[in-house]
Amino acid sequence: MANIDDFSSLNELNSVLGIPDGTASSIPFHLNEKVLTCVACSTLEDESLPGYRSLQFKKSRKSSPEICTRCEFLAKVAETCVEQGILQCVSFDLNGEPYHTIFWEVENDNSTGSLVLPRWSNLLWASGSSQSDLESAKSFEISCAPGKPSPFPDIPIRGSKRTSASMADGMNLAKARAWLRACEESHPNCAGVHGVPNLPARVLDVRKPPVRLYEPSPCESASYLCLSHCWGETRPACLTTTETLEANRRGIAWDDMPATFQHAIDVTRRLGFDYLWIDSLCILQDSEEDWQEQSSEMVNIYENSHLTLCATASHDDHGGLFGEISSERRPHEITVEGPDGQLFELLLRTKLSDRHLPLPWGVDHHENRKKYFPLLTRAWVFQERLLSRRLLHFTKEELLFECAELLACECYPGIGRHEYRPKHSEPLDKRIVSLSQAALRASKKMPENLEEAAALEIDETPWVRAVECFTALSLTFPRDKLPALSGVAKQIQKRMRPGDEYLAGLWRSTLLADLCWWSVGFKQVPQRWRGPSWSWVSIDGPIVMNKFRQRGMNDFCNVLDASVCLAGPDAMGEVKSGQVVLSGTICAGRMKREPHVDHKILRRPRSGARQDILLVVNGEERLIFVDCLDYLDDGTVTVGQEIFCLRTGLYHDADEFCLILKQAARVGTCIPNEESCYERVGYMMGHFEDLDRWCEGKAMSLIKII
Repeated sequence: MANIDDFSSLNELNSVLGIPDGTASSIPFHLNEKVLTCVACSTLEDESLPGYRSLQFKKSRKSSPEICTRCEFLAKVAETCVEQGILQCVSFDLNGEPYHTIFWEVENDNSTGSLVLPRWSNLLWASGSSQSDLESAKSFEISCAPGKPSPFPDIPIRGSKRTSASMADGMNLAKARAWLRACEESHPNCAGVHGVPNLPARVLDVRKPPVRLYEPSPCESASYLCLSHCWGETRPACLTTTETLEANRRGIAWDDMPATFQHAIDVTRRLGFDYLWIDSLCILQDSEEDWQEQSSEMVNIYENSHLTLCATASHDDHGGLFGEISSERRPHEITVEGPDGQLFELLLRTKLSDRHLPLPWGVDHHENRKKYFPLLTRAWVFQERLLSRRLLHFTKEELLFECAELLACECYPGIGRHEYRPKHSEPLDKRIVSLSQAALRASKKMPENLEEAAALEIDETPWVRAVECFTALSLTFPRDKLPALSGVAKQIQKRMRPGDEYLAGLWRSTLLADLCWWSVGFKQVPQRWRGPSWSWVSIDGPIVMNKFRQRGMNDFCNVLDASVCLAGPDAMGEVKSGQVVLSGTICAGRMKREPHVDHKILRRPRSGARQDILLVVNGEERLIFVDCLDYLDDGTVTVGQEIFCLRTGLYHDADEFCLILKQAARVGTCIPNEESCYERVGYMMGHFEDLDRWCEGKAMSLIKII
């Protein structure tokens, strides 16, 4: 948000406010009466609407000396929109006259005394002027079409008018080139590799028709782009397989490629690049060996890409980069009289909240992403987005750009003297992980003990947040659970956990804490085994990683050994088996299912119509949670079965996290019927007094979990 300190001269400030040059030119900023007396954008405090400025007006409103030229123009825009039915006015004063209010958010503290100017892309429209009206307000933005004069220098200029059905009509990549150039020239965190990177094993050569699959020689270097896309249900004829490999080397027929591929090739050429990497064309789709090898290289492929093109609004490869814009979502064209009496042609968009990249990644805003940004619901894309140095998103309304230092779209351009970033935008969503920025700044010191590791983990390290967000996303092939996060794991190991060992989604140095995950929301057992029961990989659906600390020396549980057997060459990829060996205190009990309220667990009493799952130890009942409700239907666990509570010693408040185990039914890595071999089926939050009583007199035992 702009304030006085953003401007190098009074004339520059006046030009933004619409005050003619020379007005009060000798008066310091803080004495400029035109600025300070504006009832809307001055620093006058409105206690009823903390954090916001507002401009209220009626149809019969006359120009007022208390409103600056900028706010006067904003009022004219609103009146024009009301007259054309773009914005609705349904509130009336005591005299029966309709009135409405425009709000804009204040980003700086009022105590600083800074002047806060309304930003043209950060406006809210409401009928009425109270807090309740603000809560139901609709967002809108004002911009100029390219080539058209602007009444104020800080009104954004859109890349194209986008008032036709297709975003491709009049597509102007000038804004994308400006973002890319600014990133290349001034963002040190986006520099990537030194010099020109080596090309992947296969790329598309798009320099001239026909496009062909090119296999460069080892160490051949050139800049290239990547495509991030949703495959969809159908497979195009141009997919590369062992049978089509030779034909694709000679050339791929244009009509055999779906719209998304065609658009990506067109954009690659228009941005001045010769090579493009598309996974379904550059990896043999019927070769397990080639898939294992190339998927393990994803971290290098995306990180070395100069730019990743994202078909963010398309559900499948036939949707293209641009898509169709429905009539109600196209910008409205309006003409408004400016400060000097000149008529200006403007573009106005409403209902912006469902159009920008939703933040954060997790389960938040999932339905919004699914509807407007389907690409961002895919688990593979989570990795592609985090590994890429730069991304250019194609949505139905506009272009968006991401890198390690900038998140911008055509209405929040992010570069230029008078173009301001929105308050909520953070490059690559720092709440998750910015591998090129946040991780590089993080300490590379390995935790020396579990207590130190738990202290780090409770602050939501990048890995913890990444796993939580990743598991809420969708996979077409369940076997891809580990490979789809392999590249992120490699970067975390390289930059934050050097020398640590990756164990099916967990880390050896923090293994006991990492075992303390639990599932949330919808979850199910995958159709095929893909990970040991102690790993979150073993189930589908969102999970939450550990949030627990260790109470002094852990006398209850210690990790003695852990190992996994890999299914391929990728140390962070698929696994065939795995085991964890612990020394701990274990209590046997029986499973029970009936309505129950555990007053020692912080949760609301529920209706007796729902049956809870309980652990009964020595006649005492405690609430437990199975990792997946399918376990109760497929016979994994049954009512009355003997189950076991393993105390970990990791706690939150007065409750300790306990693993709920059953004796292993499969042979796996264990001797059949071996009493110390278990599988995880759930967890329990046990009150420390109960656990002390249950474990009193019990010796530590050897526990193997598979």
